Amino acid sequence: MSSGVLAQYDTLHGTVAAIERLRTAGHTDIEVFSPIPAPEIEEAMDIHSSPVRIWALVGGITGCMTGLLLAAGTSLGYPLVTQGKPLVSFPPFVVFMFELTVLLTGIFGLVALLVHARRPVINLDPNYRASFSVDRWGVFISADGDERIKAENLVRETGALDIEVKA
Repeated sequence: MSSGVLAQYDTLHGTVAAIERLRTAGHTDIEVFSPIPAPEIEEAMDIHSSPVRIWALVGGITGCMTGLLLAAGTSLGYPLVTQGKPLVSFPPFVVFMFELTVLLTGIFGLVALLVHARRPVINLDPNYRASFSVDRWGVFISADGDERIKAENLVRETGALDIEVKA
């Protein structure tokens, strides 16, 4: 377990205010627990867009190119000339390319979600409390020594309901 301060809040507004004060004070190693998805917390933590969309784009492009190359390679490997039509013709390949694009976009997106969400979690975070899934927000600040004391005083000033100090 890392040392630091765990503060519990009963409102989203109080949690966001505490995060902003902590970041202004120079604390960067902050972990937040929330019972609901809250864009306000992401904004306060300065979290930007997810990298999952990049993985999905790469998966889609890979699927489309794989579909084209597989269909064209098959047509060239087993030529069937009918009425002088070209062996590699784009229109018949579109459906297969689309299907592989959708399939690989989904697979890459799922893998990216699991990687970036650090799932599956075998052990729960030692700072997690059951009340964080019900009606409370939690803010854990990793800090040692004087920084821990400053963080504790700061969360007291922001109106935390419960404060745990971990040495």
